[in-house]
Amino acid sequence: MSSAAPSRYDKAFALVFAVVVCAVLLELGLRLFGPQYSRFSNIHSEYYSNPRGYFDQLWVGPEGPVYGIMMNTALGIGGRYSGTPERQPATILGLGDSQAQGQGVRYQDTFYSQLSGRLQEAGHTARVRNAAVSGYDLQHVVARYALETSAGQSYPIVLYAMVLDDFGLDRSQISGLDFIQHQGEHTYNSLRERSAIYNLVAHTAEQAELSQQTSKAYLQSFTGDNLTRHMDMLSRLDAQVKADGGVLVTAVLPLLYDFEAYPFEDIHSAIAQAGSDRGLNIVDLKPALSSRPANELWVHPTDHHPNEVAHRIVGTAIAEYLQREALLP
Repeated sequence: MSSAAPSRYDKAFALVFAVVVCAVLLELGLRLFGPQYSRFSNIHSEYYSNPRGYFDQLWVGPEGPVYGIMMNTALGIGGRYSGTPERQPATILGLGDSQAQGQGVRYQDTFYSQLSGRLQEAGHTARVRNAAVSGYDLQHVVARYALETSAGQSYPIVLYAMVLDDFGLDRSQISGLDFIQHQGEHTYNSLRERSAIYNLVAHTAEQAELSQQTSKAYLQSFTGDNLTRHMDMLSRLDAQVKADGGVLVTAVLPLLYDFEAYPFEDIHSAIAQAGSDRGLNIVDLKPALSSRPANELWVHPTDHHPNEVAHRIVGTAIAEYLQREALLP
């Protein structure tokens, strides 16, 4: 006897069952391999998870453990120091913002500290003073150099770690997270933490919008009068360092963002061309950093400052540049 054909109820039940099973498997898969979501709190180098096991547990708050690195920043009006007395004066002055300062990274892992080690391994008596401060842009860097040399201290080499917002960035164009500077209107969405599927959809939409907004804002800041004005400012700093008997090197840090479809190549080209026209020492760090996927170089999924891996790559690349160009005294 032939069996009876499945009823509409049986077919509907089978379809719903298959959809539910697929959804459960997708949810489990995304929880393991999909984008992660956590509370955004990088403004103080504090994080609600410790995915790489690199951070210390700072305390336990209402939402659970809070992780991070205590930032030893009592160097003048900021910067980083080792916490132990230095046995010799610094010969290299390191300038920049939070990326050079080393947000979320231990002092010994910052690229200025790594640079000191690489040069000493190569036989050079060099030590870097990390005077980078979170929030600095080019005009602050110029002022910081004046402060650092105001008491007569001179440096044979001055390193300026330039990031792509140092020429002024209109952040009003960026409505979402940019993962470097906290956007005040951001609110935590608990549903994204509970559902990996919903988080994937929200993450994809967020990244698409953020990519478009961020690319436009950054690209605009490196065109026309704004580019000329800030390159002139950098040229004046270069001239002052030369007058003080030193050499200025500008190390351009890329945004740690999708190196395979990197949208800021025009900025790097503009800086390189303008620097060449003015006779400036420019080293582009994107080729070195793009050897790794960008997300492997983040301090945290919610904080795209360079982590200790990125700092090691940068420290090595700058050391190689200084030796290759014979800029070391």
